[in-house]
Amino acid sequence: MPASQKEGPNRETLTRVAELFRVFSEPTRLAILQFLRERSMSVNELVERLETSQANVSKQLKTLYEADLLHREQRGNQVFYSIKEEMVYELCAIVCDKLNRTARASAEIVYQI
Repeated sequence: MPASQKEGPNRETLTRVAELFRVFSEPTRLAILQFLRERSMSVNELVERLETSQANVSKQLKTLYEADLLHREQRGNQVFYSIKEEMVYELCAIVCDKLNRTARASAEIVYQI
């Protein structure tokens, strides 16, 4: 058996994966990603759509940007954000598919009772 299989997963890699999954653990961040799927948006547009404070939106955008998932562009006195990594939508689709399968299975169990 190769040494890498005996040693198990690389701890540093697992930590980095966990950190990226943490980015997706906040509902406001997920909503931002969905809005940015349409087009790039300014912080003010996102504040309006999310109906939350600018401080909260800025905090969540910072987290997404630092995770290298967003582009940031200064236009005049406004900052616009857009998606850098389309893979976020593939990941969300996988998770939503899992949730749908679980919901269907739960509904079938309830129906049988």
